[in-house]
Amino acid sequence: MAFRNEAAERQGPDIEVELGAQSASQLYADLGGTIVGVFASTFLVLDRDAHVGLIISFPDRKGIRAAGVVQFVRTAGPDQLPGLGVAFTEISADDREIVAQFAANVRAPMLYDE
Repeated sequence: MAFRNEAAERQGPDIEVELGAQSASQLYADLGGTIVGVFASTFLVLDRDAHVGLIISFPDRKGIRAAGVVQFVRTAGPDQLPGLGVAFTEISADDREIVAQFAANVRAPMLYDE
């Protein structure tokens, strides 16, 4: 008898995110300043609460992998690109440190209030 892997079933598509000083994608933080996720500039349409894998690349350093859940969806507009706000649900301590260094040295996160 095969058992269901519910965690794998919850996991949705992988989203590749390129972060840089001027990228459309960027980290986001809560109003307390804690980095809680990433805004992925993408035309991919997913529902709020969809689970995704994240492949995040940084300029001049190794990329990281994380898992997350879609917290908000932004549609395209005259002055904005579409994308998904994805809150981290799984990220290693080492990868969280890479994210923190990027935010401190390259680009501060945008603030997001639910």
